[in-house]
Amino acid sequence: MSDYFISRAAQHLLVKLLREIPGLVEDLAVTICRLDRTGKGGIKVSSGSDEQPLPINLAASDAKDELHNELASWARHVCESRGLKYRPIGFTHDGDFIGPLRVDDKRVPYGYQESLLGLAHWLDTYIIALAMTEGSEEAYSSIEKAMGKCRRAMDIAPEDDVPVREKDDVLDQVGSRMLHRAGIVQVAALLARHYPEYRGLTENRVDSLRKGGHIVADRCGVVTQAEIFCMGQVLEKHLTVPTRAKKVAA
Repeated sequence: MSDYFISRAAQHLLVKLLREIPGLVEDLAVTICRLDRTGKGGIKVSSGSDEQPLPINLAASDAKDELHNELASWARHVCESRGLKYRPIGFTHDGDFIGPLRVDDKRVPYGYQESLLGLAHWLDTYIIALAMTEGSEEAYSSIEKAMGKCRRAMDIAPEDDVPVREKDDVLDQVGSRMLHRAGIVQVAALLARHYPEYRGLTENRVDSLRKGGHIVADRCGVVTQAEIFCMGQVLEKHLTVPTRAKKVAA
């Protein structure tokens, strides 16, 4: 009797699928940041008399987040079922390790946020553990479905067909998202290209708002336990809570 819930052939297919993710992520990054050479892209924003494309494709960004969550859920399922503790590939010690490190040792940094590529690499590396985990029969189809959504998000309409959105509509759509620090900083940087008031929203600024009790994490990530915040709350407090420099100047 086999100990595997998916066959060797199915394992090879799943590994092949996971190894398509780096290329997919690269294409998504181009689409999300609207750098595609075809000139197609996300929503437009109304800015006075001019209409300008907002340099972020929210559908592609959301699809990427869903794929990240899909991979994270499988990594968590494997760890819980097999009694493993998730450690990102390339690190030799967990973040709570106390003691000297050898030259080639690497401790997981405090607040480390696992990337989509990191999760794909981990599942690839631990394919045997995944195959021996009950329920893994559904891994291929669910991951493929999430990847398909990413590809569809990149198949976007020409500029002439893109609707114009007012600033409030854009902020409502962005503000409803739940993101960790790195995601918040990425989206804020893109918004700041059109709305300068959102400049300076760095990871340190997010930390300062959290430590001051101005924002509260909604939950932690399923794998790395990175704090997840409501983007809208962070944007609001970034504008209303003075920075230390502004307090000193006052």
